[in-house]
Amino acid sequence: MRLAYTVVVFLLLCISAAVAATDALVPAATEKFEVFHNEAAEFVQRGELQVFDDGTAQYQSIGLQAPLRLSDTSAIAQDDSYTVVMRSLNSSAQFVASVKKCRLNSDQKVEETFVIHTFENGNVFHIDYDAGSSANCQNDHTETKPVTFTRVLLKKRALGPVPKLNAAPAIDMSTGREQQPEPPKSFLAKYWYYIVPIVLLLMIGGEEPQQEGNTRRQ
Repeated sequence: MRLAYTVVVFLLLCISAAVAATDALVPAATEKFEVFHNEAAEFVQRGELQVFDDGTAQYQSIGLQAPLRLSDTSAIAQDDSYTVVMRSLNSSAQFVASVKKCRLNSDQKVEETFVIHTFENGNVFHIDYDAGSSANCQNDHTETKPVTFTRVLLKKRALGPVPKLNAAPAIDMSTGREQQPEPPKSFLAKYWYYIVPIVLLLMIGGEEPQQEGNTRRQ
């Protein structure tokens, strides 16, 4: 009976450890954004974008039925531009990007690309946006097609090389000239305070055996 109880407890511990390890492997979202597209002179939500702590991102489109509309924004929906607004759900951050609206004038599928620039800790500080093609601005189509495919790229900020700066030379205030480096010291000049005690100990310790030898001879 005791053996069966021990086996059950051991199996429960193994299951708990496996569940904890699985949860640790699941990436956690560092930031979540609502994505709005300007349509008919207003910004309408078309998806949600999440940035995860493992350096990945995910975009999820939402349905067209009763979408959320963005009213409290400083972004302006211009007639000749197609503008997107990313509003963070974790902070007050808001990012705006746009392209020429004619890039979406196509009789084929329209793709869009978000380039998310993040700091080292995963926080977003800038976005780039591209949609359609510049070749569409030269065709006869005037109708703006809705985006059918979204691509998300994540770019972490890269720090450049740190310059090696030389120290400023020391100036002698009495002469106004650069101070010359001191000449190198000799071995005895550097370590005399170690050598002198050792020599004294050797001298003192060397006299005692001689006195004992003289005593024995007498």
